[in-house]
Amino acid sequence: MQLNILKTKFVVSIFVICVLSNCDNKSNLDTQITIKITSVNNKTKQPRINTYDTIVVRKEENGYLTKSYKKIGEYVTDSTGSVTIKIDCTKGYKFLLNKKGFYGSENFSKPFTKEKLKNNQEVNIEVIPLEN
Repeated sequence: MQLNILKTKFVVSIFVICVLSNCDNKSNLDTQITIKITSVNNKTKQPRINTYDTIVVRKEENGYLTKSYKKIGEYVTDSTGSVTIKIDCTKGYKFLLNKKGFYGSENFSKPFTKEKLKNNQEVNIEVIPLEN
């Protein structure tokens, strides 16, 4: 009888510890924000309208010896030159333009900036044409 009580107390205490250890983590909905990424001409500083650029989004992760940036998606800009996405505000991100003959990127990760992304923030990627 005494042994059954001890087993029950042990199982209940392990269960309570497991539940409490998961309570301090924020849920994905608490840390998720919406941002707008716009591709901008580097000379005119105007949005690139009707160019339908592809934006590659990479999330910062811990690598073996250095930070790595895992690709989480490719998004095509609309006719206004922008795309709206949802991301986790606690992570660092790189936004890269993927279009032949053009280059553009923006970094929001610890090595490049201490600035954190905020909800409804607009990220401008300056697009530079590659000339031969």
